[in-house]
Order: sequence, then structure tokens, then C-alpha cells
Amino acid sequence: MEANHATYSDELLELITGRLSREMKEVFGTIWNSRNSDGVSWSELLEIHKNRKLMEKALIVLEISGFIEVDSNNTDKRKKNYVPDKIRGKQLAKFLAAKLESE
Repeated sequence: MEANHATYSDELLELITGRLSREMKEVFGTIWNSRNSDGVSWSELLEIHKNRKLMEKALIVLEISGFIEVDSNNTDKRKKNYVPDKIRGKQLAKFLAAKLESE
């Protein structure tokens, strides 16, 4: 099984999400909400979130953690579209939603 298709334990998810800033979670939320389309481009994310440095940091952390990925079906290679990972992205979305409900 490839590393990007494994799920995280709840304890590890708690640790990772505890280190994500509110803004990083918002970037993930934007990507998650675009999951039924072709994803969201870097330019669209910047237009929504304004702070380039923070957005790039969020993209790096989320991609390295396996929560998002660049859409491999994108035919225009000049334009990166970010989509949630089918397993870990879904796991993070459920975890954050459950955490929000419990607060």
C-alpha cells in the first residue's frame, strides 16, 4: 500500500490538526468544497485567501501530509488544480467536522 493511501490514527490526526493554523484549515476547506469539480487552482486560492505566504505554507503542509494532491487528470499542465486526497482528505474533513461539532 502506498503511503499516500493509508489512513492516520486518531491520535496522529489530533497531533497534526493541532499544528494547523485556522488559515491552513480554511485553505483545506476551500479545496474540500471544490472536490466535486476539477479542483481549485493556485490562482483561485490566492484570490480567496489573499495571504500568499500563508497559503503556500498550507499547500506544502497539506500536500506533504497527504491530505491534498495535484489533480493528475488535469490536461493543462501549466495550471495546477488542487483536490483533496480520496482517503486522507476525506479522513481530515470528517475529523475536523467532528471536532467542530464537539466544541
